[in-house]
Amino acid sequence: MNTTRKRAWQGLNAILNEGQYANLWLRQHGQTLSEEEKRWVTAVIYGVLRHREPLRWQWRDLVRNVPEPSIAVLLDMSVYQLFYLNKGAEYAIVNDAVELCPRSKKGLVNAVLRQLLRRGPKPLPEPESIADLALVTSHPQWLLQLWKAHYGEEKMRRIALADLEEAAVSVRINPLKLSREALAQRPDWALESNGWTIRTAGNPVSDPWLKEGKIVIQDRSSQQVALMLDPKPNDTVFDACSAPGTKTTQLAAMMNNEGSILACDLHAHRLALVEEAAQRCGATIIQTRTLDAAQADQQLAGRQFDRVLLDVPCSGLGVLRHKPEILLRLTPDSLDEIVALQAAILTHCAPLCKPGGTLVYSTCTLNRKENDKQVAAFLLQHPEFELMAEQTIFPDEGAQDGFYIAKMTRRG
Repeated sequence: MNTTRKRAWQGLNAILNEGQYANLWLRQHGQTLSEEEKRWVTAVIYGVLRHREPLRWQWRDLVRNVPEPSIAVLLDMSVYQLFYLNKGAEYAIVNDAVELCPRSKKGLVNAVLRQLLRRGPKPLPEPESIADLALVTSHPQWLLQLWKAHYGEEKMRRIALADLEEAAVSVRINPLKLSREALAQRPDWALESNGWTIRTAGNPVSDPWLKEGKIVIQDRSSQQVALMLDPKPNDTVFDACSAPGTKTTQLAAMMNNEGSILACDLHAHRLALVEEAAQRCGATIIQTRTLDAAQADQQLAGRQFDRVLLDVPCSGLGVLRHKPEILLRLTPDSLDEIVALQAAILTHCAPLCKPGGTLVYSTCTLNRKENDKQVAAFLLQHPEFELMAEQTIFPDEGAQDGFYIAKMTRRG
């Protein structure tokens, strides 16, 4: 039996049936796999997560009742290999699936998969209706309706279809450890026009420069947050929700490692990630502190900063390429809960911005209640702040995540 298939099944069970996150599971369990095995397991896990509804639609009519969750996931994974990934390896896929499941389910799994092979893949419906688009893209209908109301029907369709694409790996330079001249010595790598994003060839995840802190994996949309804040050398910066530290280290680089950054997070174990990132990147101006951003003005009473970054917790609807499992747990009620938390963070962090200072609010989601409507409500209650710029970045507009960024200044 192919033990790599067993490992992929274990991962999918942990994510789909036990509530774990794909990236964390792969980080924890991928160390026992070779690079080739890890690439295959990663491809299967994310492929099943992105296409889970079409996969189940292929076999659901062949069983009287949906089997227990682990067997349903095994069928999903097998269908993904048969119809999306490993065409030509049908015998091995079916054989391994039968071997993986308990004796009482072997007949069911064998019969379903062999019927699928005889029938072949059922064509998916054209995604003309909301219901059919939900099936094709594995997005809940209520979310598609929300995007339609917020951004229009055409944009809603483009976002949902873009979420099916494999997530791009974006890289930025760390000028604290890598000069632009040294980067120019690699003819297959080049800085893009923004001066931070690197156009790369090959796999930057395995490049030695990553471990050395010379480059940082960071989505190109995420990079825009620090650029909007625009910190200068010798500024004082408050990064309220800093973990895992990717944006924080970019801020330090923009400041030429001069000044100070107070990087905070609610959880100490998350701050450890910020500290590791700072050490790897050579960012010595970063200090960390455990802090509840929704009570920041009380916990940091008397302090003010030149720049305040609020990269707040959000529903994550802009990063579904990287985290498709978000859709498994998201509900309309959970969106309302996160909106209230964001409002509290804005209200209690805003006093930490000096008169004349800059406040940036950002999310990696596509939900106007969390984005421009959140900022508009804040500005209505806080006339001492003025909106200078705002931007919504959509995943269908290039190899990037969806983000919202608003830049405000506090009147002097």
